Amino acid sequence: MAEATKLHIAMFPWLAFGHMIPYLELAKLIAQKGHKISFISTPRNIDRLPKLPPDLASSIQFIKLPLPHVENLPEDAEATTDLPYNKVLYLKLALDGLQDSLANFLETSSPDWLLLDFAAYWLPPLAHSVTEFFDSITGEGSHTSDVYRFEKVIELCDAIVVRSCREFEPEYLNLLKELHQKPVIPVGQLPTTAYSKGDDDEAWKPIKEWLDKQETESVVYVAFGSEAKPSQEEVTEIALGLELSGLPFFWVLRTQRGVSDTESIELPYGFEERTKGRGVVCTRWAPQLKILAHDSVGGFFSHGGWSSVVEALQFERALILLTFLADQGINARVLEEKKIGYVIPRNEKDGKFTRESVAESLRLVVVEEVGKVYRDKAKEMKQIFGDRERQHLYVDQLLSFLINNKNLIKSRPLARIEQ
Repeated sequence: MAEATKLHIAMFPWLAFGHMIPYLELAKLIAQKGHKISFISTPRNIDRLPKLPPDLASSIQFIKLPLPHVENLPEDAEATTDLPYNKVLYLKLALDGLQDSLANFLETSSPDWLLLDFAAYWLPPLAHSVTEFFDSITGEGSHTSDVYRFEKVIELCDAIVVRSCREFEPEYLNLLKELHQKPVIPVGQLPTTAYSKGDDDEAWKPIKEWLDKQETESVVYVAFGSEAKPSQEEVTEIALGLELSGLPFFWVLRTQRGVSDTESIELPYGFEERTKGRGVVCTRWAPQLKILAHDSVGGFFSHGGWSSVVEALQFERALILLTFLADQGINARVLEEKKIGYVIPRNEKDGKFTRESVAESLRLVVVEEVGKVYRDKAKEMKQIFGDRERQHLYVDQLLSFLINNKNLIKSRPLARIEQ
């Protein structure tokens, strides 16, 4: 790599924290190597991102672009976590309204490369671009479907960056290159790193005190991410399954997706009293990374979002998977095939699951001998998902590509794709 060459890389992830956080991890890794990052999102999203380490603050500039008003998009909804899933399409429409603001930024700031996500299908013609490849493929009636967004971004970008590594899925990476006839650059698993001043914050202290009282690798940590919200029926079966399992648990329960979400969720009558002392239900934000790092946690009951998968495996936590939407089902199948995760059985006709299947699955993975393969595999995967040196090598390979191809692709004139 030409060490003297310093790049200016702009990043524009989709407005979901499951996308923004990995982009920020990549930004930090690139900034550590002396390059400049312009991280683009909305004001409220940027304000909610984890704080940067002081030594990187001057290398990563946050660019705040206010979302335009869109009918039916709730006020202050700037990320998928702020609204019910059926209103996410309005967030995409608002993102499409940022086209002129992005064009102006690219014209005045002239970054060497733009790293973008699937949603901004109108953006690749405006700059040299690489795209990160993941997320859902659903359509929304007369609105621009995710399939079309994916297709246009892949068609118009210069290279494809994948949050993965060859040690985990070489066959998929090779197939992706063959299908699209473009450079495919794995950038590693991007395990989450949290900047901390050293003292446990107020949210963590009571959680840590409870976890400290539990036996090693005995606790089931339960969380389904920022987008998935189980229905009332599903919450009931999950709760009663946890109760039936007899295992200690810490459940981060999301009861509302933004102020416009009016569908209330309630736990079964008497559940918290019956499981008092053995289980905790937390309806506030909880520090997932710290919880997973705690020695008392033996399994992660998860939705299968990839950031959660990476966080679990970097701390050797066995996975019990209950998927709901987007890429979660595909993720679960890959993990199941590799014996890294166990998928809660569902009825093939209606997709429902039972409290009994929840309890049996949790016990199988966390305590039973037949599930030892999942616990052993999680420990084995730490070599891939938690290896910081390997992660830096993948970032070096990405930077080598970006530097070597910086002047090979002719600059494109600014263009607008009409919608």
